[in-house]
Formats: sequence, C-alpha cells, structure tokens
Amino acid sequence: MGEALLKGLLGSVKKQNILITDKQPARARYIKRRYEVKAAHNNLEIIRKSDIIILSVKPQEISGLLSGLSERINKGHLIISIAAGIKTAYIDGLLNGVPVVRVMPNMPALIGEGISAVSKGRYAKSGDMKRAKAIFKSVGDVVEVREKDMDAVTAVSGSGPAYFFYIIDALLKAGVKQGLKKDVSTKLALKTALGAARLISSSGLSAEELVKKVASKGGTTEAALAVFERRGLKNIINEAVRAAADRSRQLSPRP
Repeated sequence: MGEALLKGLLGSVKKQNILITDKQPARARYIKRRYEVKAAHNNLEIIRKSDIIILSVKPQEISGLLSGLSERINKGHLIISIAAGIKTAYIDGLLNGVPVVRVMPNMPALIGEGISAVSKGRYAKSGDMKRAKAIFKSVGDVVEVREKDMDAVTAVSGSGPAYFFYIIDALLKAGVKQGLKKDVSTKLALKTALGAARLISSSGLSAEELVKKVASKGGTTEAALAVFERRGLKNIINEAVRAAADRSRQLSPRP
C-alpha cells in the first residue's frame, strides 16, 4: 500500500519532497531506484525532515515503532496511519497532542481505483483532514467517516477486494466445469465483473433494481438466483463481513 500511495503522489508532488524508508534495506533501495525518490537512512531522519508521516505498517508493529520515536515526534507533525484496527486514541496515547488521522485504503489503490475512508483523531484539525484527503485522492476516491465505523469500513472495502477476487475465481472455474476453455471463461468472468461495476456506478440504479432487470421471469438468471436464495448467500456474506469487522476490533489494542 505504501508503494501504491507513492505512485499516486508522484502525479502531484515533486519527487524531492518525498522521503521513504523501509525496515528491509533492500526494499528501500528498490523503491528509491524504481521511483527516483529519496530514501532515509532510518526513521529518525524521516521525522527530522518531514512534516507529514504516513505509517504504512502492520497493526502489530505500531507500538514498537512509535514508542521508540515518541520523543522526536511533535505537534508540528501530522501522523497518518493506515494500520487496520489501530485507533487514533491508541496513537494519541503514544504521541500526546500530535495530530493523527486514520485512513483505511484498499488494494485497487495500486491502479488509482481505490476507495479510502478517513477519520480524524482528537487533535487533528480541519486542515489536517484536508491534507490527508488530498494524499489519498491521488489513488482513488475518499469518504470521511466516524472512527467508530472504521471496523465496518475495513470489513466492507478494506477486505472487500478479496471477496470479489474469490467470487470471480469461483465463477470462472464454474464456467470451466460447464465446458469452457479456461482463458475464455476467465475473460468472460473478468469483463462481466468489470462491466457490472461500471454499470451500477453510472446507471443511477440500485443493485437490487439491476438484478431485477437482468433476471427475466422463468429465465436463466432467475434459476441461478434461486440457488443463491436457497443456499442463503446473503446470510453468508453478512456473516463474513461481521467476522472481518470483529477481527478488526480484536486487532485494536487498548489506549
């Protein structure tokens, strides 16, 4: 995700104003060479030379990372965290008084088609939110949400791309079982998913309305949908999203 953000930012921010670091030196060297940006020798250099710091790390790494840097980070910094499940209050506890903005982006940011949910911490101001939104608009759309809704956001859009990958994979494999060649079935499944997404985005109709338009009485689509209803597909999806949201809550340490 850090690389996706970097690619997006290069369209609006000068390369010399971007400084990166990575816990794996080889990875940092690759990013520096690939995108022609500057790489810091360590996190202390990042803090000393930057006013906006994006924490693109795993949730379990937040505490160790910030506890060693807390004395160097001050109120002149803006901290943006994309660590799933980590509340701004927890970061506030490690960095008292520093503006914190929490963001949940998703994987399509890699191609500039992401959706990021943004919420502000206790000390973040409107200007901090504006700067955070501008950064994530470089890789897709942005919505502002209450922080208490972030676990649901994580379950729907953060994890959501994998749900669609799973469904597309199942659909193309089902086509193969019906006799289609794999490359043909793959193309059919992918273009159908892409077309459906674009149609619902541009038509002004709800998903429920579009389902009805495709499903003719007594037709093939109705036969397939009947199986979905009989097997309780909506309940399965609801249960899956709830499990993802619950896991997001479990990842959140107490302040």
